[in-house]
Amino acid sequence: MSKRMLWALLLIGLTVLVLIFNTGRDTVNLVLFDVRSVKAVIYLAFTGVGVVIGVLMR
Repeated sequence: MSKRMLWALLLIGLTVLVLIFNTGRDTVNLVLFDVRSVKAVIYLAFTGVGVVIGVLMR
């Protein structure tokens, strides 16, 4: 396995740990409205946005 693949797997593992240990509800204030959801779903959405940005920048 290449170093890039190992780093990617490590980051995925850390993201999973963050999503598991953040329970409860929270609110995200967007420009036009507020979104109230489970913290893990909010973090997952922002992680997805980061992945899309990373793929587009590649």
